[in-house]
Amino acid sequence: MKTTRVIYQLNITLIVFNLILIIMPFYALLFLIVLGAFQILFAIIIGFYFKEMSPAIRTNYLLYILLVASVLYTFFLVNKGFLDSGQQLITLCFVTSICLAFHNLFITYKIQK
Repeated sequence: MKTTRVIYQLNITLIVFNLILIIMPFYALLFLIVLGAFQILFAIIIGFYFKEMSPAIRTNYLLYILLVASVLYTFFLVNKGFLDSGQQLITLCFVTSICLAFHNLFITYKIQK
């Protein structure tokens, strides 16, 4: 699966670039949005290989999709004013997003292996 190898290489490049941007936190947070968009695209592409995945990778993939949907829904609720947009909630969403980025990297690594 050459596609998954390319996805993994692009994914690790984007994550390393984001880690470099931590020197300037504002830019790192902005790039985290770009990274998240790419990773959602990667997840959609990986979904086409769902039947070829091992059961462990399928479980990780489904967990990833569920957690991404939860974070996006939380951002939606904050944006619409249904949840208080306190600093703690926003920080939690960004920390969760960073963890999800590494989870996506783990999934792409396992698939391309």
